[in-house]
Amino acid sequence: MLLLYALPIGLLAGLVAGGSIGRLADLRIRLAPLAVGGLLFQLLLFSPPLGTMLTKDLPIGPGLYVGSTLVVLAALIANIGRPGFKFILVGAALNLFAVVANGGVMPASPDAWASLHGLTGVPQDVLTNSTLASAATRLALLGDVFAVPRALPFANVFSVGDLLIAVGGGWFIARTMSARPAGSVAPSGPVAVGG
Repeated sequence: MLLLYALPIGLLAGLVAGGSIGRLADLRIRLAPLAVGGLLFQLLLFSPPLGTMLTKDLPIGPGLYVGSTLVVLAALIANIGRPGFKFILVGAALNLFAVVANGGVMPASPDAWASLHGLTGVPQDVLTNSTLASAATRLALLGDVFAVPRALPFANVFSVGDLLIAVGGGWFIARTMSARPAGSVAPSGPVAVGG
């Protein structure tokens, strides 16, 4: 959800820098259908009825989560030369390390979780990508240890990886909007005026 703040900030920064939203429309991302497919699959995975079925009937939800994240990482790697994608890739990899180290779920700091949801735990009747961290949690510092304040829209817990993804996403939007079209050359020195 942190990305929902970063993208408008990137748009605003791009406009302030003299960029054009039209440049985003001309954008071609390698393996974009793969990335979108992986993210849409995760959206379905963590929503009823699929999430409920995978929680109660089949213990394969965490494996599907990791697999779909690997699909998204492949698309990120294919675009690594684009502005901000190194941040996005590192953030996604850090999140994946935490998820894999904890059996296919992202650990969430109990304090961060409580600041948003009170003392209630993570719902167990539907598959989620989170679990409350405990003494047995591995790589807890890479988990969701921060929280967007509850008073703000889209308040949720987030990780260092999520922060890097947001920074990279905002940077990508701003730089893409202000990039010069291919083949254009900026003046390199004083330009003579007059005849």
